[in-house]
Amino acid sequence: MKGEIMRTKYAGWVVLLAIAALAVLAAKYYTYFPGDVVVERWVQSLFGQNPGWAKVVSWAAGFPWVWLIVAFVFAVCWFLAGWRAALVSILSFMVMLVLGDWLQPVIARPRPSPELVNVFRPLSGYSFPSISALRYASTFGFLAVLALKKSHGVLRAVLLLVCTTLLILCFLARVVLAAHWPSDVIISYYIALLCAVLLIQCIPKS
Repeated sequence: MKGEIMRTKYAGWVVLLAIAALAVLAAKYYTYFPGDVVVERWVQSLFGQNPGWAKVVSWAAGFPWVWLIVAFVFAVCWFLAGWRAALVSILSFMVMLVLGDWLQPVIARPRPSPELVNVFRPLSGYSFPSISALRYASTFGFLAVLALKKSHGVLRAVLLLVCTTLLILCFLARVVLAAHWPSDVIISYYIALLCAVLLIQCIPKS
């Protein structure tokens, strides 16, 4: 019975990792996915061009300010589950930091075109993966997953609400500014959260 459960668990992880690999591969060969243009135009119509909050949310994911986020998540993770969880939260961030810098030139997906959507300003680099999304999901996303496993009651509800809100804000900010297609952010979130779940499972029990 135990062996069957383990096989099912491993099979589930294989499927989840295969989905991530296929999504990344598709991003390399498609400039944008069906629905990206429609969703991006719709989000931009809701918030208008260049809202100040979107710039702030994006700015917070850049250096050196993102280290404040890393430090905050580190402290909360230590409070929730001890120093090992806090150290793993940093590992989560560093893995996505390296992965994002490596994947962007490999996939080389172009930024959203001004011919299709409103572009705030021309940006260098590539659209996939979204570095901002990877950083938000590897910190606040990691914290949300840890909260699900290690907290309960009001504390869990508050942490999940805060983390989810910040992830939604990051998604909206990058789309409103036309820095990324919606699929760029969604797939980046998926990869970072999948990594977070894997890493949290590796945390030894105190």
